Amino acid sequence: MKKYKYLYRKMLDEELIRRAFYKMRRGKTKRKELKEIEKNLEIEIRTMRIMIENTKPPDVKVEHPELAFEPVHHKVSFVMDAGKEREIYKPEIHELWLQHIIMLVLGPIIQNRSYIYSCGSMPKRGGHYGKKIIEKWIRDGKIKYFIKIDIRHFYRNVRIKIVMRYLKRIIADDWFLYIIELCFKWFSKGLPLGFYISQWLANYLLEPMDFAIAKEEKCYVRYVDDIAIGGKNKKKLAMLLKRIKMCLGRWYRLKLKRNYQVCKFDYTKAGKTIGRPIDIMGFVFYKNRTSFRKNTMVRATRIARKIHKRTEEGKRIYLKHARAMLSRLGWFKNTDTYDIYERRVKPFIKVKKLKRIIAIADRRKRNAGMEKRNERYRAAAA
Repeated sequence: MKKYKYLYRKMLDEELIRRAFYKMRRGKTKRKELKEIEKNLEIEIRTMRIMIENTKPPDVKVEHPELAFEPVHHKVSFVMDAGKEREIYKPEIHELWLQHIIMLVLGPIIQNRSYIYSCGSMPKRGGHYGKKIIEKWIRDGKIKYFIKIDIRHFYRNVRIKIVMRYLKRIIADDWFLYIIELCFKWFSKGLPLGFYISQWLANYLLEPMDFAIAKEEKCYVRYVDDIAIGGKNKKKLAMLLKRIKMCLGRWYRLKLKRNYQVCKFDYTKAGKTIGRPIDIMGFVFYKNRTSFRKNTMVRATRIARKIHKRTEEGKRIYLKHARAMLSRLGWFKNTDTYDIYERRVKPFIKVKKLKRIIAIADRRKRNAGMEKRNERYRAAAA
């Protein structure tokens, strides 16, 4: 097995630290602490490098130990997502910056080693990537039965010690590993949602299991902790399911949700539909079409009606409604649901008008940002 060295040294590159800052900055430009960093960016980059230089294991002497990275206690906040209450931890801005630096070094290693059909949390491997693969398997007639399983409380139950043990298999750099482990100092168990590094490590952790399952069945796709496996032999899939349960328990101390089952895939016989569709990544896969979940469709139609109601009353359309509607149009565009779109969405909205509302709002935001920047330049010149 190939081992990677000198990763800590890469973290000290100021150009990499700058790239990590601009990557972290996306979508967070209104945060006050981020604005303070931007005012003295070059000084902050050098300060970040000095902090990393002084963050080493306790048995290693450093010049300024008081400047070492020390993670803070995080307050938990609860967010409702798709009917589930999730625990979210918001990292401090410099802590988040450090996590982006770590992943600029570690991310390419994880991505190059990962299973080809492992989706989610990695660039160019989102839900649409997995959708194309599953549709190809269905067209080729490779799926007669399937398993749909989900790991129970995956992020909450992952053990940091097990994650570090698997990282040590491929990384021969104790200082780099020490910084990763230090990010989870106050979390003895569980990868905290909200940490940028958590989603990457969660994907990497299941890599050995991915390749073990792929040897048994070629029609295997994983979306973070959601797993779908297709095949033609029901007994073989049932035996594979038992081995997956054993593997999760022995290797990771994790369990499956109790709703797992080996199902017959959707097909029509004598005009009667038999079996079930595959529901994963928000899509619902049938033998002859691809749809999406009912609750997603209901949300889209409700937003369309709200927009129509405000238009008829002569009121302005809310920007949040325009953004929400356009983001959901992708579900109709990438699935076989155009009839539903024509009946329940299209009569109530005008796509060009929604795009214009968003374009005007974005233009105003850019102009306001440019005006503030010009004011700072004028003040500095004076």
